[in-house]
Amino acid sequence: MAKKQNQPLVSSASIVDGKLILSLPDAYTPVVWQMDLEQAKSSALQVKEDVKNNRFNLCLKTLKGEVEDIASYEDRASAIQALMATSNALENAHGKIRPQAIRAANHNNSQPAISNASPARFSSGEAHHGGKAGAVLAVVMILLLVMAWSFSIPRSTDSILSRKATSSSASSEETGVPVSADDFLSRRQN
Repeated sequence: MAKKQNQPLVSSASIVDGKLILSLPDAYTPVVWQMDLEQAKSSALQVKEDVKNNRFNLCLKTLKGEVEDIASYEDRASAIQALMATSNALENAHGKIRPQAIRAANHNNSQPAISNASPARFSSGEAHHGGKAGAVLAVVMILLLVMAWSFSIPRSTDSILSRKATSSSASSEETGVPVSADDFLSRRQN
């Protein structure tokens, strides 16, 4: 199946089996580049201007200070687009960056390891909303429990006071004096 030639070429990046794979068809010299993320623990990708050739280079800078040119671009915007595609792939690679560690755990434990194979759908700022939602849910549950407990306690202090008043008025009369049932019931209703 032939591809349409009029489609714009766009840089893309993905993480597959712990490797960063960059497809840079819009570079001055198109390239597909890969890097093992397990071996490159502390590296930086940056855009540097090459004044001599009037180009912008997407570079990998290692912790040792070594600089490796990945691709050259004729304009800065294209180089930054490739850098941002790489950044997005790394941000969304939760659970995909260290497959060797998962395989080692499988081999040692003889149990299948569970990894998050789907790309993350949240940015790093949104990832913490789950914790906030849990805290809000806990507060709501506590409020509901307090409300249920308060409804179980008698709310009307007037009924308690009226009961005490009727019992004290009945006790103010002489005890031991016979009273007819009608008189007794009429006092209770008042």
